[in-house]
Amino acid sequence: MAADHLIKNAGDSPFHRGEREIQSRLGVREQMEHQGSRFIRDHLPEQHREFYRGLPFVLIGTVDEKGRPWASILFGRPGFADSPDARTLTLASRPVFGDPLNDNLVAGLRAGLLGIEYHSRRRNRLNARVAAFDDKVIQLDIDQAFGNCPRYIQTRDYELLPGIDLLGENKPVQRLGSLNSQARAIIEKADHFYIASYYSEDEGKVSHGADVSHRGGKPGFVRVDDDNRLTFPDFNGNLHYNTLGNISLNPRAGLLFMDFDSGDLLYLTCGAEIIWDAEERQAFTGAESLVRLTIDAGLIVEGAAPIRWSNGEQSPMLTETGSWQEVEEKIAARKQGNVYREYAVTRVEPESSNITSFYLQPQSGERVPCHKPGQFLPIEIEPVAGGGKLQRTYTISNAPNGREYRLSIKREPAPGPGLPAGVASNFFHDQVKVGSNFRAMSPRGKFTLDESTNRPVVMLSAGVGITPMLGMLEQLASDSDSCREPRAIWFLHGVRNGSEHAFASKVRDLEKTLSCLQTRFVYSQPGADDTLGIDYDQAGHIDVDLLRRELPFDDYDFYMCGPTPFMQSLYTGLKNLNVPDERIHYEFFGPGAAFQTSKPVALPEDKYAELSPVPVRFDRSGIETTWDPGKGSLLDLAESEGLQPDYSCRSGICQTCATRVVDGEVGYAEPPMVDPEPGMALLCCSHPLNKLNDDNSPLVLDL
Repeated sequence: MAADHLIKNAGDSPFHRGEREIQSRLGVREQMEHQGSRFIRDHLPEQHREFYRGLPFVLIGTVDEKGRPWASILFGRPGFADSPDARTLTLASRPVFGDPLNDNLVAGLRAGLLGIEYHSRRRNRLNARVAAFDDKVIQLDIDQAFGNCPRYIQTRDYELLPGIDLLGENKPVQRLGSLNSQARAIIEKADHFYIASYYSEDEGKVSHGADVSHRGGKPGFVRVDDDNRLTFPDFNGNLHYNTLGNISLNPRAGLLFMDFDSGDLLYLTCGAEIIWDAEERQAFTGAESLVRLTIDAGLIVEGAAPIRWSNGEQSPMLTETGSWQEVEEKIAARKQGNVYREYAVTRVEPESSNITSFYLQPQSGERVPCHKPGQFLPIEIEPVAGGGKLQRTYTISNAPNGREYRLSIKREPAPGPGLPAGVASNFFHDQVKVGSNFRAMSPRGKFTLDESTNRPVVMLSAGVGITPMLGMLEQLASDSDSCREPRAIWFLHGVRNGSEHAFASKVRDLEKTLSCLQTRFVYSQPGADDTLGIDYDQAGHIDVDLLRRELPFDDYDFYMCGPTPFMQSLYTGLKNLNVPDERIHYEFFGPGAAFQTSKPVALPEDKYAELSPVPVRFDRSGIETTWDPGKGSLLDLAESEGLQPDYSCRSGICQTCATRVVDGEVGYAEPPMVDPEPGMALLCCSHPLNKLNDDNSPLVLDL
């Protein structure tokens, strides 16, 4: 992290060029400019001064004479770190034997410092200059100080060893040019490490200097690629992007791993590369990027840490992250086509008179593949033995937790006299119980919560449309527990009456604990037992007039889910209020058509860059156009030409968008869950293929 000073004048920024570029890339630039000016200080606030005084160790990032970053550690009895005034921190300690800090420490050195308290998951960081030092005390003059996100920190308690009073005594040291078996073992079991980086531009300014930060994950999250290379996923944190910003301008990093059992310390200095678009990054749940490290030098100082730690609780944020094993499975599944896993029902809980929740866990006992709030689960059931299998999709109504999925399913009645009721939903309500088994694929769906912004959120749902909103609400509540600035949330839900109101108490409980959440329940036909002001807030329907009364003027992200007429009315009303399409997100329950011309999602360049443009003719409409990979799927192409084909899942599952191919051939970005009938194409996930030996022949669709 680097900045010249606190923001004091318009136009100043607390972030340097590399950080700003990554924030822009990930869509959080405006948000972080606002937050940074409030949170980054040029002094230690009183609570930070007290925090450092209670620590038994701190981390320091420095560079050596070759410009290589190193992450180092200083130990001491609590109180060894002291702040005599708000711009000074003194460390009554000396580096352990062999630590690169012994050679790097010079007056005037720019250093990054991290204080971390495992048991509370608190951490604070600062950037400073070494004002003076001797073999007993290091004095630092503060340039910047800021709190840091508690995400991905595992809790631990500690015990001081007698060696805390013998710092600097000789320890066995192994010099490394590559990883040996001991180093590999330390890395492969680690659930966190520390990373130092260095901003080498603007020498003479505060922005010039080193930084050190924490990285946490499930044990094994740092992958040993070979004796000279490591790769780790970089997860979403406080959105400063200090480490990545430094690496983007100076591709080097220093790592420190601690073996909590033996006290061994592993130091590495490496070349560093940020990987944004690789297939592995896309398959690693929760990873915004991967960082690949090529080892330049390292050392192991054996038994150097005069502290032993006990294992505590894993960070709850890790439930939202994947693993390298999952990455391998996902990539293999993409190559082999869709793969089912066996699931068992572990709980069944009624939520209302017509909605019941079914909790699923893998029969294998493994963690469930992580999902994004709002996604659905493709499942396969057999309602009647020997009667054939059915494929259905149901929204996952809980936020990711790594343990289970919750499917909240509405019993669908017969649509009219003499017509059959919903086969799948009634099968669940009538036959599925604890211990029932069926198969499911990995979660899918593009109707997901955008966590890259702090823009206020308005959630609008009706009936069973509450299910994706509930997962999003739980995720937003989890986000608010971290150091991220809470997002203002309005949740408006419409239902017939209290007997059909699912999750009412759950949402009310969230509102009590989440100060940024405001809810409105609207009943269209309140029952005799429904009390205005207690069970519901208003009679009638959710419409734009209600939004205009309830919402203060602001720039919102709108999320909608419910029956098509409900969403069509709201969409039309929002457009009349000049809300742009990119601020309106929605999902149909049942077949529907797009309300607007959707922005196409370009096909992955690494897989489809070699595809050339193909002429396409929509036969019944008389429209001729040209497709290329930048125009997305055939459904995207049709919508861009003003057509409105029916679709529902937009993921190759429901078959709603199946369209007859009059002439030509299609391919699929990912294999659909169910193959279409011969001669049919699923528009939502398909693209044209050039006919052999005739590049000018169009793909002709019966549309």
